[in-house]
Amino acid sequence: MNTGTELADYNVSMSNKLVRASHALKLVEKRLIAAAIAKVDSRKGQAVHAHLSQFQKLRITAQEFAETFGIDERNAYKELKAATDDLFNRYFTLTDYSKSKKHERYTKYRWIDAAKYAEGEGFVELSFTAHVYPHLHMLKREYTTYRLKNAAALRSTYSWRMYELAKSWLEHCTKTNKAVQLTLEQLRDTLETPDSYKWKDVRVRAIDPAIKEIAAKDNLIITYQTYKKGRAVAGINMFVKEDEQQDLFK
Repeated sequence: MNTGTELADYNVSMSNKLVRASHALKLVEKRLIAAAIAKVDSRKGQAVHAHLSQFQKLRITAQEFAETFGIDERNAYKELKAATDDLFNRYFTLTDYSKSKKHERYTKYRWIDAAKYAEGEGFVELSFTAHVYPHLHMLKREYTTYRLKNAAALRSTYSWRMYELAKSWLEHCTKTNKAVQLTLEQLRDTLETPDSYKWKDVRVRAIDPAIKEIAAKDNLIITYQTYKKGRAVAGINMFVKEDEQQDLFK
């Protein structure tokens, strides 16, 4: 539930399935999508699609965008327009398996089906597609919530996606006191690293810098160990916990 008066104080809530999907978004697009999601009350809605108007025409102003992400308001206008233009063609990818569980299946869905940029009025409006709805409303289990301002300070898409991924596994790690195993392919898909990246590139250019930035700007501590198949790194065992000491100073 969103109780703050400023956009930065709103919560971003998504199903874990959507959090762990491939989002295919640049940083400014990720910011805009997160801002729009933050304006959705994830506890409202019904299981039928007749009550989904709250997911339409979600308005984000240049002023609140600038204040939330710490950028100049004049630049916010430009960023919102560019992001709105590009978002119309962006999609996220969900992965599932055949009944035999021998084959992966990939399905692509568009994020939005309508986007309005109000020239000279300083706002944009986004309308999510019907495929996004189930991942944003009636969330009762297996979902991730975080305060928008806790991610707003992150300066790379890798950091933001690693933050969301870690948050989605925080409860599991806290309850079981065990790490979660993630394959290298899962990490590639979620962080969306270039296909040309070997494990060293993924670690040095994406994972390690993201973990470092998250530790500096939020109260999440992420640690991991690699595991191998043969001689090659096949993935990581990741453990997530909250830094209670850092939280005292917030």
